[in-house]
Amino acid sequence: MSEQQADTMGAAMIRLEAALERLNRAVEARRATTPPVEGDMVPKAAVAALATRLEASIAKLRANLGHDG
Repeated sequence: MSEQQADTMGAAMIRLEAALERLNRAVEARRATTPPVEGDMVPKAAVAALATRLEASIAKLRANLGHDG
């Protein structure tokens, strides 16, 4: 991988991590302002599928950057 490609991948990873952090803050803010409701707001299967996709994307980025973890 060229240095430019590594820089691009690194920047993509930084943007992905920042997006995940913004998503986390948005969920926390919503929980703080929304009264609890009975049942799941989002089906657990949908959350699990999204988590699996995100983990695969992060793993792919790390592999392309040469990271082990």
